Amino acid sequence: MHRAPPACRVFYTVNENPRSPMRNRTWILLLIVMAPQMGLSLVNPANSTIAADLGAPLGRVEATLTAYMAGYALSMFASGTLADRFDARRLQSLGLALFALGGLLAAVAPSVAALGAGRFLQALGGTSATVLCRIIVQRHYPASARVGVLASMSMVISLTPALSPLAGGVLSQFAPWRALFLLTAAFALALIPAIELALRPAPPERPALPSPGEVGRALAQALRDRGFRRYACCICLVWMTYFGFIQSSSTLLQHHLGQSALAYGALMAVPALGYLAGSVMVKRAASVGAAVARAVRLGAAGLAATVGAAYLMPPPLALVLCLALAFVGVGAVIPYAQAGLLGLDVEYAGLTAGFFFFLQMASGALYSALLGALHPGTATALLWAVVLPQGVLTAAFALSRLRGPGV
Repeated sequence: MHRAPPACRVFYTVNENPRSPMRNRTWILLLIVMAPQMGLSLVNPANSTIAADLGAPLGRVEATLTAYMAGYALSMFASGTLADRFDARRLQSLGLALFALGGLLAAVAPSVAALGAGRFLQALGGTSATVLCRIIVQRHYPASARVGVLASMSMVISLTPALSPLAGGVLSQFAPWRALFLLTAAFALALIPAIELALRPAPPERPALPSPGEVGRALAQALRDRGFRRYACCICLVWMTYFGFIQSSSTLLQHHLGQSALAYGALMAVPALGYLAGSVMVKRAASVGAAVARAVRLGAAGLAATVGAAYLMPPPLALVLCLALAFVGVGAVIPYAQAGLLGLDVEYAGLTAGFFFFLQMASGALYSALLGALHPGTATALLWAVVLPQGVLTAAFALSRLRGPGV
């Protein structure tokens, strides 16, 4: 791996003024990127209750997260492509409206299949924030400010899964699981007026939908670019581990380790805080490359501790502390890879960004589907499967360091 490209490369920048009013409205972008993470994790503490209520195995309810991630992947590609033609701000409002509709459908779902369809629709709309908010950053923020904004977004993305399961666990003690889906819908609907009134339009410089031939050339250009392949591999591998854990967490913590919904929510906050710590390291670092290197080393120690815990089976809190240390590496690698993507000189920035995040989310969906198909029968086997992708990246990082300095 190599150092992220210089931050001076700028492409879709509508406003280059470092004192741009947009810099005072970053909080809106941070609220927007919370929505897909709430949809992913708020309801998880109630998975066992949902399974009992709908008369389905816990594994089938967990599989609705794979449906969510499949919608996430498709949303990445579609939103990135549409952003090359239309205003990213308006697309974001429409995406949140679709997210709210999916939440309403999930709230009234009579079966696991209907629940999965609602969650798929949620993801198809709301998760467009992953691409569109970053495109808004690219079009409105000076290059020197982007890494900080992206790191702040990554911190919120990591903090939301830390707090959402805890909030969901508390709410599930006195509210039905269907009310949790209604809460996600209400949150998304409340954001739409804020987006339309407080954010400036973010149109592309040269509005045009790419033709099929241009799409093919853009994807081929991305795949030929060594930097794109490097950043895509980094983000896919760490996401496979992080989402693999989220998707299988009910089985691990509730089924294998016997934790209640409230305890599950509290325990899930711990690994997410490790992710947050990695993002903070990158945000505050004078040298991004050095910060990522330190975070990956800490993550390697966490991976080793998690593997040891897989055999010793310490108390659940000790286990999630090991995972938290491992996820320091995840939290640092993700904003590093995203910032590297924004520095690539490509013809269709929106399409390329959509393809990049499509690969990230598709890798998470496919890996979680593989875990579901293999159905590791023990907590030890499940933990091994979860940490394997990040272990591959850590090994590649160590090999690159042996060959020469730099991330």
